[in-house]
Amino acid sequence: MPRQLAELLLDCVRMPWSIVAIAAAMLCCGIDARAEGGGYGEMVRLFVDQHLELPGNAEIEVAVGEVDPHLALAPCQRAEPFLPGGARLMGRTSIGVRCVEGANWSVYLPVRIRLLMDAMVASRPIGRGQPVTLADVRVDRVDVAPLRGSAILANEWVDGKVAARPLAPGEALRRDWLKAPPVVAAGEQVAVIAIGPGFAAQTSGKALGAASEGDNVQVAMANGRVLSGVARAPHTVEIR
Repeated sequence: MPRQLAELLLDCVRMPWSIVAIAAAMLCCGIDARAEGGGYGEMVRLFVDQHLELPGNAEIEVAVGEVDPHLALAPCQRAEPFLPGGARLMGRTSIGVRCVEGANWSVYLPVRIRLLMDAMVASRPIGRGQPVTLADVRVDRVDVAPLRGSAILANEWVDGKVAARPLAPGEALRRDWLKAPPVVAAGEQVAVIAIGPGFAAQTSGKALGAASEGDNVQVAMANGRVLSGVARAPHTVEIR
C-alpha cells in the first residue's frame, strides 16, 4: 500500500465518525444543494450589498432561496456570484453562482430583494377621479421594489392630484395612479383649436369626456362630426 494512502487511512481512523461521514458525503456527492443557497446564501447577500446603491434612508432585506434540490455539485475551492443577463437587483430575481476553481458548474439562486423606504400610502378608500390631499394619505415604511421607481416618496407629495384608479387603504401610491385635475369637463363647451402646417383656426365644440392637461378627449362639433384632440388648457382642446 502506498505510504500516502496508508497515512490518509490512519488519519480517518483517528477522526470522529461524524466528520468522516461528512467528508465521505462531500467526496461522493459534492456540496448539498439543499442547504440555503447551496451554502452560498451569505455570499449572495454580500454581492447584493456591494452592488446595490441605496438612496437616502432606504434599507434592504435579502432572502435567498434554495438551489434545485436534485443537484449534487462537485466540490469547489472558490466560487463567485454574478448577475445573469436581463436580471435586476430588485424585487424577485435570480443571482448566479459559478465555480471558478476546482470544478466547472454554475447555478442560479432565486432571490427576493425588498427595498424599504418611507413612501406615501392611502389612509382611506379613494375613488377614481377623486381629489387626493394630504388628509387622504400617510407615510409608511413600504417595500418599493415592486413599484419599479414609480413610488411617491415621503418628500415628493404634491396636493391637487386626482386618483386615476380606485385606491385601497394602505396601498402604496404610484405616480401614474395620480394625475392632474381635469381642465376639460364632460359636456362643457370648449374652444377647439385646429393647428396645421402654417395655419391655426379656432371654433367651438362639446367635450364628450373629462380630461386632464395632455389627455386625449373627443369633441362633438356643430356639424355632427366627432374629433379627437388633446386638452391643453382650461376649456381648450387642440387638434392637429
